[in-house]
Amino acid sequence: MTDKFTKYALATMFAIVAALVVNAYVGVVVFGGNMETGYIKIIEGEAEQQGLTPSHVVELDEVGEYISFFIAGAAGGFLVGWLIPTISEQTRRKT
Repeated sequence: MTDKFTKYALATMFAIVAALVVNAYVGVVVFGGNMETGYIKIIEGEAEQQGLTPSHVVELDEVGEYISFFIAGAAGGFLVGWLIPTISEQTRRKT
């Protein structure tokens, strides 16, 4: 039998992943998969009109993207693991 924390953690992570999947599906189906490219072209065009040079602060290669996704996932997992016990402790104190 699983404890309360595990149930909350799994439900929260499932909800987050489901939201990401739905957003990715909508982005590909509704916007045709080139949603980001279109916005980048608009922003770069506006920057050129204002005499600004569009540049990226950090250029990541393929390995850099994997590392950044790993860091984001680890931070998200840590945050969920830290918030759920805090929230469950507050609900226990109220009852």
